Amino acid sequence: MMNRKDVLLEQFLCCHKKSHWFVSFEKAVAGLTAEQAIWKQSDSESSIWEIISHLVFWNERFLNRFTNSEVPKMEGNNDTTFTYLQEYDWEQVLQQYNQVMIAWYETIEKSEDEKFDESISEQSKETWLESISSITLHNAYHIGQIVTIRKIQGSWNKEQGVS
Repeated sequence: MMNRKDVLLEQFLCCHKKSHWFVSFEKAVAGLTAEQAIWKQSDSESSIWEIISHLVFWNERFLNRFTNSEVPKMEGNNDTTFTYLQEYDWEQVLQQYNQVMIAWYETIEKSEDEKFDESISEQSKETWLESISSITLHNAYHIGQIVTIRKIQGSWNKEQGVS
């Protein structure tokens, strides 16, 4: 039987590398070029690059909070997180996402079970268990957006898992 840590680890694994009920990030971006990653159907939508930037920003931020590392003051608002990695090249963007997901997995794996019952901050009643579960749902939501964008632009290979 899986304990709650195992469930969180499985959620991160499914979001990152293991396609299960939905396509993993690894499959969602497989074969994607930088040009495809910056493509937008309209200015009112986010590109895949911007979505990944947003995911890296929030995953890093909450990982730093979870590990009691420094969390830089947030400049701007949620909208500005979509341009967080605009100075990087495409391979660096993918590397940033992979690094933060691996760090999350390893951190959860090493964490004491009691940590998941702690409040995420003095101002919040939300526990780390609730917050981390929400982070994985957030990741899965945006991975679905990536697949949808690839379908719209015609760059999706349905052999990756979703027709």
